[in-house]
Amino acid sequence: MLAISQDLVNSHGLISITIAREPFTMRTETTVNQSFFTSPVLRMFILSLMVIAFMFGFADQVWEKNFERLHVFFFNLCAGGFTIIYHTENEERPSLLAYLFLLLSMVYAATAFLEQYVVAAIISFTLGIIVEIVRIKHFSFIPRDLIPLKISVVDKFHHASVLCLSLGLFIATFVLLNTTALHWIENKNLTLNVFFLGYSFPVSLITMSVMFSFIRRDIGPNLRLLKQLFFWTINLGVITFFLVILYEMETAKFIIGNILFLAVIMMFLFFLFLGIKVQQKYFLLSGMIFLVFTGITGVGYILLADYPGYYEQYSRLLLSCHAYLSLYGWGLSGLLILIRWNDFPLKLNSMKIIGFQWFVVAISAPLGETNMMLAIISSIAFCLFLHFFFEEAGSRPLPEKS
Repeated sequence: MLAISQDLVNSHGLISITIAREPFTMRTETTVNQSFFTSPVLRMFILSLMVIAFMFGFADQVWEKNFERLHVFFFNLCAGGFTIIYHTENEERPSLLAYLFLLLSMVYAATAFLEQYVVAAIISFTLGIIVEIVRIKHFSFIPRDLIPLKISVVDKFHHASVLCLSLGLFIATFVLLNTTALHWIENKNLTLNVFFLGYSFPVSLITMSVMFSFIRRDIGPNLRLLKQLFFWTINLGVITFFLVILYEMETAKFIIGNILFLAVIMMFLFFLFLGIKVQQKYFLLSGMIFLVFTGITGVGYILLADYPGYYEQYSRLLLSCHAYLSLYGWGLSGLLILIRWNDFPLKLNSMKIIGFQWFVVAISAPLGETNMMLAIISSIAFCLFLHFFFEEAGSRPLPEKS
């Protein structure tokens, strides 16, 4: 779900669907617009960005350049950020602001990759303003609705996703200027690479919102309170975790990493037993298992650093697994369900599609970072996975098989 060290951040990468709104929410019940992401051209373009981002993960085998920025930016910021904004607007078509965000985010990714940091800082600040305009219009300037217990965690995770997207862009603006011109803060970890986390967390939060929208509505007050506890544990935990990364507090990093890992385990069990029985649950449960494994690989990476011999031999593979599990396992699961929201139920065998995703994300892609043939196979397989997931129009699903 999040990076465990500066190296882990360098390699890495929760949505609000409101039809499962709880009866005590203070906000007006709404539904996802029936025309949301029904444009084939728009779908194809966003999926193409995901494919390009996926392939950039292997590009350093061809040319030794910092392609990790494009790998992460194109998926989290361009495809993920645009999807979050379009969903927040909840209109039939994306607004001009949403399209402007998409365009500028791609330019931002390119300028950051080319190390044109002053231009990148200006674009980053502009992107933050765009996100704030959308957030204030649909939520509020002061995020006070994150506090009351009467507000659904679906809405809270959604608002937090948009807020973290804008904050990540504003902080990245400062980091870029501090590195190139201001030099106000001297900290070796205060770099753009570290702030990759700022772009992956909004996707993770929007996926959390999607997941909690499929929780049963007839649960008791104690379980409702537990959902609120999940929200604050994840958000405050990640913020604290980020700070200990900056200041290299190794013991605190290990403790907070384990707290977040336990929170993920509890959320997985919560969703397993209290999630409503719909086709989307299969994909979200798979996504949660991906998230559990990111916790395992993350904590494992911290422990591996104490054993230099094993670290040198296995750290890159463990790092690659963590990154792909996070981006193309957990994060992608939520984005794909959101993009195809109005198509469900789908005429496909969920277990086979999920199994194929696990092969690509957990096995072939991490190994492909050091093997060009596996990189090609992984890229083709990732395209096939997206094709299989989007091939059929909404219809009655095929019988599921274990």
